[in-house]
Amino acid sequence: MKEYLREEIERKREELFEVTKSTSLTSRLALKYSEELDLLLNQYESIVSHDLQQTAN
Repeated sequence: MKEYLREEIERKREELFEVTKSTSLTSRLALKYSEELDLLLNQYESIVSHDLQQTAN
């Protein structure tokens, strides 16, 4: 799952970068991609935190 999320995060970063080359950072599409990237990053952080807690116990 972590590897999948890492790949999705990278793909979404690339999409965001590409869209901001042709639109502004505040365009509707850039904001949508940014929000999607935030969700992916939050999911990844949650999994990593959970794994660290399991390792600590």
